[in-house]
Amino acid sequence: MKTTLAHESYKLVHQRSSWLAIIALFGLMLYSATPTAYVTKRLIAQGFGAGQWVIIIMIVVTTNFVAMELRDNTMTTLLYKSPRRRTVFFAKLIVLVGYGLFLLLVGFCFALLIKLLLVNRRFAWTAVYHQHSLLQALGLNLLGVGVYLLFTITLTLLLITIIKSSATVIIIGLFIGFLGANITGIVMQAAPGIKQVVAWNPLNMINVISQLADSRVMATTGLSNGQLLFGTLAYALLFLCAGVWAFRTRQF
Repeated sequence: MKTTLAHESYKLVHQRSSWLAIIALFGLMLYSATPTAYVTKRLIAQGFGAGQWVIIIMIVVTTNFVAMELRDNTMTTLLYKSPRRRTVFFAKLIVLVGYGLFLLLVGFCFALLIKLLLVNRRFAWTAVYHQHSLLQALGLNLLGVGVYLLFTITLTLLLITIIKSSATVIIIGLFIGFLGANITGIVMQAAPGIKQVVAWNPLNMINVISQLADSRVMATTGLSNGQLLFGTLAYALLFLCAGVWAFRTRQF
């Protein structure tokens, strides 16, 4: 396991896109912060979009990390050298989750820097935002993103293993990220009688990135913070088990 983990870490560190992602994250956060006249407490509490940008970046990075090996036909060699396929899968998962959390930490630092440079005098970190200070709200939002990253990465690994098309997997990931919560909200409003059932669908789990800091979101999700965290982690575990099975049985 250690050898496989070291090998996967080496590949990710030396992959050009891993470093370009950091530059892209800063650029996207800076874009979210301009023009500064429209910066609000909500935007700051969301880390200038750090969470959503990290999720999108990780969908792309995870997909390309596996698709590159499939495209270059190096996956067969990798599996031949490793005694167990699930060891390779778990090594990839650990490395990608670690990188996602690293990006989240970088995003937090970028958020502090952007606020300091652009809007430091307008909002103090101690300012109240939905019963939390701005700094606490930022931390809670990024905590939610960290939990949702497990959902995103395990689902992406499962999809790229099954579909083998990076473009299709990225489109599905973006669809879930941008439209999933809206679709759930529409269905729950149209059919209030089954609201409690619909609330547990996987598309609703993305709200964990905002509900922890803003209790008003609970009216939209229909789930408490504990239920939302449990649902997100449960789906991540489900995708993990399905991904391991697909990886072990798939012909590469």
